[in-house]
Amino acid sequence: MKVRQVRFQFKGARQYIQGPDLFNKMIDVGYPIERLSNIRFHAHHFVCSPLAQMYLTSNREDLNGLEDISARCQFDVDRTTCWVALKQLAADEAGERCDFDEDRIISLCRLRGETITLTEPSPFSFIETIVSMNKHLHQNLFPEAGGKWIFTRVDLDAGCEKREKLELHFKHNMQYRLTKSDIWVEGQKIGDLFFSLVKS
Repeated sequence: MKVRQVRFQFKGARQYIQGPDLFNKMIDVGYPIERLSNIRFHAHHFVCSPLAQMYLTSNREDLNGLEDISARCQFDVDRTTCWVALKQLAADEAGERCDFDEDRIISLCRLRGETITLTEPSPFSFIETIVSMNKHLHQNLFPEAGGKWIFTRVDLDAGCEKREKLELHFKHNMQYRLTKSDIWVEGQKIGDLFFSLVKS
């Protein structure tokens, strides 16, 4: 098992690390994105520290003894399955911050019923883009929902770096505990995106 310490930046005024940043870090383990397939990412709880420990293994049982895991990810590389776990670490520092203008993505989107479409290339990563799109879609579909929509899981058939021709189709709302949207790229479904509502 490989273990390494990773560092994150807080975006804007947020007091937690965004799920897309966890995802991007956990799939960046030395393999080209196009070699990854069957990606499954699940965020368990908020990461509120700029420091974390990341564990990478090809033997799932290596992770069994780990406690307080914040996020898990698995993917296939050349017929081998890799498992990644991320655990928040205590930090004496406040951590660095960076700007993230989510409205730049929203301004490029078109809503139509239960579908949201990106009409021009996004300036942000694939996962940042679809998560912002889905949040905007949820806020419009459920304006009465009291709370904050949080990205909790994504399943992808293969690694993706696309920043254009993206579309999300809302599919299910399981009493706000978990929602599901289909992810489409260039007219083809490539995975599912899941959100949960955290009550105010």
